[in-house]
Amino acid sequence: MADIRGAFDLIFEKQIAFFRGKINLPTARWDDVWKSGHDRAFVVAGAMQADLLDDLRKAVEQGITAGTGIDEFRSKFREIVKNRGWHGWTGEGTEKGEAWRTRVIFETNLRTSYAAGRHAQLTDPDLLSRRPFWQYIHSDNVRHPRPHHKAWGDSNLTLRYDDPFWQTHFPPNGWGCGCTVKAVRAPVDGAATAPPEGWDSINPKTGTPTGIDKGWDYAPGATRADELREMAAEKAAKLPEPLRSDLIEAVSTLPDAVPLPVTVDDYISVGRKIVDSLPVDPVQAQEQLMARLASEVGVGRACMVIETNKGAKLLKDAAKKFPASWVEKADNVGLLHARLRSNSRGFHFTVPKNYPIGVATNLPIYGRIYPSRGDGYILISGLRHVEQFSCAVHEYSHRLQDAFPDLQKLFTDLHRKRTQGDPVIKLRSLRPDHGYKSDELTREDQYIDPYWGKEYSGEPREVLTMAMQTVIAGNNFSYLYNDDREMLEFITGILFNWKP
Repeated sequence: MADIRGAFDLIFEKQIAFFRGKINLPTARWDDVWKSGHDRAFVVAGAMQADLLDDLRKAVEQGITAGTGIDEFRSKFREIVKNRGWHGWTGEGTEKGEAWRTRVIFETNLRTSYAAGRHAQLTDPDLLSRRPFWQYIHSDNVRHPRPHHKAWGDSNLTLRYDDPFWQTHFPPNGWGCGCTVKAVRAPVDGAATAPPEGWDSINPKTGTPTGIDKGWDYAPGATRADELREMAAEKAAKLPEPLRSDLIEAVSTLPDAVPLPVTVDDYISVGRKIVDSLPVDPVQAQEQLMARLASEVGVGRACMVIETNKGAKLLKDAAKKFPASWVEKADNVGLLHARLRSNSRGFHFTVPKNYPIGVATNLPIYGRIYPSRGDGYILISGLRHVEQFSCAVHEYSHRLQDAFPDLQKLFTDLHRKRTQGDPVIKLRSLRPDHGYKSDELTREDQYIDPYWGKEYSGEPREVLTMAMQTVIAGNNFSYLYNDDREMLEFITGILFNWKP
């Protein structure tokens, strides 16, 4: 096998920054730190001494920063092990065992740090706006190619950066995996543009998707410091001194967590910093805003829907544009149903928590149903795909509204603030050509459309949904961008900072 440095012939600053951002974490087994925990922790299984771990870390860092190869690291490894009196490590006692262990330590750290630096590079908003697709590249330098990895590379598998595939399949995807990802403007002719069937099926032996080694189903560099704080705090409680104190001190060097916003004004303030950095052109601004949401917050998770019809696909595609953590939590509320009727008016209904068990009700299109508490029913409308997708975003926002009362309260507070003293008006008097019923009421305010202020028994339930539809689906985004910046700042602050 060729020296791994051949793949990293240039010193990669983002790779160095990622590796230097780790803390030393003593572990007894290789799986004591799991998946993305490696983003912030430098570990060598069995290395429980602080000095030993620090020496090994410095040797690996030299390989990253100075470009020294495996032979240099192996020589330093022998010296470190001897000086620190480390015994009992896996591979000890034979030349072949030592060769295997040193290669695992050295190459795994080089590959994952490179991948994390690459992830940071690929998710740069400017690059995403120009090259929104990622192509899976298989390494031909490996002696024993993994069939799945080779198939993904040979098919020129090319997906959008926010496709759920990359959450688990961003390489490396196993021990010694040399695969990479390349940013492209669009798929080449003949390229695979959808993940292969069964790509997310779980191998019961590894607990990971088929073709992915145990513990490798994550994207290096995509996690945050606060996740490591929680993991390290739990581990520190079980360590003896001085390891406990060393770990606590190391964790204290991580970047301070920024306090989450609480009030409407807080969210407007944090959102303003993002909105002010966007391009002047509204189209470019909306594209860059969504690109940043994908790279900084994480999107791409499809919601779970019972049906497999066109309505279900539209709803899943819409959910992929929302923060992934929102979608994951909303899935726990209850079962979700979706249908599409182009000539009907879309709607959403989530069964209330106090709904009588076993009692039937009738819903348009769905007919007679026997719902369970928390179940959701969505009807998507629209003649063209763009209209249908926009409706799917809108109705899924209603689902989130019922799933997260705290989120709805923030939009209610904003509405109350903006419409204080405004009269209740019939929507049909403001929009006589829209077919609104006589009992549909709104507070007009300065919303870009009076429908935003529609109230149901005094409750404003369209501010959140119209906000998401405007920003995520892009409907009338230019009006919001040019004429109602405060609303855009609030929505942006919510999307980037609100936690379910």
